[in-house]
Amino acid sequence: MRILITGGLGFIGQALVRRLLKEGGHTIVIVDVLSAQVHGTNYDYSSITSRSDVKFIHADICSPGVLKGALEGVEQIYHLAAETGTGQSMYEVQNYYKTNVMGTAVLLEELVKNYELRPKNFILASSRSVYGEGAYVLSTAAENVNASRYYPAQRREADLRAGKFDFFYGDVPLVPAATRETDPTDPRSLYAASKLAQEQMCQITCDSIGVNFTALRFQNVYGPGQSLRNPYTGILSIFTNILRQGRAIDIFEDGEESRDFIYVEDVVAALCAASHREAGTPSVINIGHGTRTSVSKLVALLQKKMNTSGAAKISGRFRPGDIRHCYADINLMKNVLGLTPLIDLPEGLSHTVDWAMSQPVEEDLTSTANKELAAVTKHGK
Repeated sequence: MRILITGGLGFIGQALVRRLLKEGGHTIVIVDVLSAQVHGTNYDYSSITSRSDVKFIHADICSPGVLKGALEGVEQIYHLAAETGTGQSMYEVQNYYKTNVMGTAVLLEELVKNYELRPKNFILASSRSVYGEGAYVLSTAAENVNASRYYPAQRREADLRAGKFDFFYGDVPLVPAATRETDPTDPRSLYAASKLAQEQMCQITCDSIGVNFTALRFQNVYGPGQSLRNPYTGILSIFTNILRQGRAIDIFEDGEESRDFIYVEDVVAALCAASHREAGTPSVINIGHGTRTSVSKLVALLQKKMNTSGAAKISGRFRPGDIRHCYADINLMKNVLGLTPLIDLPEGLSHTVDWAMSQPVEEDLTSTANKELAAVTKHGK
């Protein structure tokens, strides 16, 4: 099969390419701009790009004619190319929309205007960020699977400054529930809005031209190969890089904010399984581990693995627009794609740290990233 992967030399893209090449029987077309923020300037992907069964196009997906040439003979598209920093998207608005929205528009327009270029399947790497905070239930009904679900509004800055990080319904605390694909979307960042726009654009276009479309809403993806130099995304890789330098991790809020961490190989398995999704089954699917882990616990696991006890502090600082909790209901992942995550966080974290320790130490740019956000939003603490 001839397969196009936009962003095919990114973190998830490389893992997917290697999986498909290992399967054999495929010709892979990769389009990637190789941004310095993610790839640096001394990258070497020749182990992939020099292969006879790989065609690599070093280009921006928005460049005229690039995608039309890349699409020739393609039977399946994995659209992974995107800018991915939630905080950075709030001030690099044009850049995010150029890549995420306009890049998607350019790709879809080629399919609309050129019948012979239309693939059988179009699979989009989307994001759990489209849900915003996602679903909550009353703490008194936490064990009731049929409990009423609540979708809190964005937290107020005054509350965050006062250290009030959680949600309440009246006097009753709200606790996070596994977010379902049927729960409403509520983007809280420009990145999230761009990913929801991608989903809607792709769904509408693919329906109109008879292409099978699947959107996979990834939770927090981590694993070997994630950029250690990018301060805008990848909390586990960012923290690992900080600890390697003997510096303290600044844990925001009270450390109890939580995320659903999904290992990259489980994500790749989902991408591959999506190409076999049966007609008539749901086309938007959560991809996560289905559990949530607090940032404090994540840091503790890292400290234990790296033997750096004490190298962390809970600062109470916050970023406007950050969500409090998130984790996925993965029933569709299990029932539609036939997948159950195989790698839990302790095992995946161990693999990730072992890989990171074999890599050059990168400059920690998280302070720079936080200052950039504070400067343009006039927020922070």
